[in-house]
Amino acid sequence: MKLESMNCIRISLVAVCLVLIAGAWPADQTQAKQPNVVFLLSDDQSWTDYGFMGHPHIQTPNIDQLAKSGLVYERGYVTAPLCRPSLASLATGLYPHQTGIRGNDPVMPTALNRKTNKKVFASLRKQMTAPLHQQPSFIRSLKDNGYATLQTGKWWEENPLDHGFTDAMTHGDVSRGGRHGDVGLQIGRTTMKPVYDFVDSAVKDDKPFFIWYGVFLPHAPHNAPDRLVNKYKDIAPNEPTARYWANVEWLDEGCGQIIQYLKDKGLYEDTIFVYTCDNGWVQNPNRMNTSIRSKREPVEAGIRTPIIITHPGAVKPQRDSSTLASNIDVAPTILKACGIEPPKEMSGLDLRDPEALRQRNRIFVDVYDHDSDLEQLDDIDNGLQARVVIDGWDKLIVRPSGKELYDLQEDPDDRNDLAAQDADKVQRLSSIVDEWLENTPAIGK
Repeated sequence: MKLESMNCIRISLVAVCLVLIAGAWPADQTQAKQPNVVFLLSDDQSWTDYGFMGHPHIQTPNIDQLAKSGLVYERGYVTAPLCRPSLASLATGLYPHQTGIRGNDPVMPTALNRKTNKKVFASLRKQMTAPLHQQPSFIRSLKDNGYATLQTGKWWEENPLDHGFTDAMTHGDVSRGGRHGDVGLQIGRTTMKPVYDFVDSAVKDDKPFFIWYGVFLPHAPHNAPDRLVNKYKDIAPNEPTARYWANVEWLDEGCGQIIQYLKDKGLYEDTIFVYTCDNGWVQNPNRMNTSIRSKREPVEAGIRTPIIITHPGAVKPQRDSSTLASNIDVAPTILKACGIEPPKEMSGLDLRDPEALRQRNRIFVDVYDHDSDLEQLDDIDNGLQARVVIDGWDKLIVRPSGKELYDLQEDPDDRNDLAAQDADKVQRLSSIVDEWLENTPAIGK
């Protein structure tokens, strides 16, 4: 055979090999399979009230297994100890003073009641929600990148379909009971079918999917089935506590049902699970469905929560009992896990990178009044109850009435105020709060 013919054969074989290799190897990361995402959001639960966190009585086997299989930050924190601002932060990756969603409801005009003046209330709620349309949203980013996105459970911001969800249970219409979830609140309490149907539809359409499981549990009413209440009625110190504990296990059951459905469908290995809570809760022993020294307050019982990230084969199981994590980190974590660059306004870190969190090792919390005066949103101190910075084990609560300093390593339930004993530390932490506010301006107002 002539040399020219042999060279042509060699060149042809090389070309064929290059074509085969190019077809088998993705050109860039975005062509790799994107994981499904299940966001499990507890509602009104103490950071201690899990089996894996050492509670002696409450049984949470499904969440315990997620924790065992994933990365757990025991010192996780919410951005606000109140439902609506906390959820808005989770969706946007912004703090409450940035979103303008500082409380649950707008302040009504003098002498008007929201229940008897529904049109005025609905108009103010729409005004309150409006800035979110100009703010980042990890849900909208997922949708824009080809994800099917489902809303279930708690949702305060009008129609979920206007905020990045392709599918939704909640109507978001105040006239239909849409203040914070309407039909969506049935998930985990009376049905799980919308989740199953959505998963089946996404698989049929060959789409990666995202599930917002904002279940209304263990939130009051504490009316779990008798089979659960009966497990705790003789070991709890009182009936209100027994019923709250039962609601916690009810929450766990729903999480387990979602996990099992994905396992049965062969989807578990391709799914990242993120678990957190919106705010804390300590059950009032003397009154059903009410809390004491927790929700709506800047104390540890109101703002601390474990945060879990589980992704089989991708996230190494690990328990971290010292590094600070925040719900502000949830949005960028989910986007990065899906190969999507987070919007620049999101200041949170990737929870899958413990070293980055250790280097920061600092979190912040906003605490505002339950109702917000929409005419005063340009003043970030209007309605302010407190701001919190936790820097390592040092905690400073800055209230309009004064400052409180705590050593959380020695005083984990923040009862012993040290502010009068260490003015230098109070000043240092106060400067950190000022710098944080300067670096996190309001967005889209």
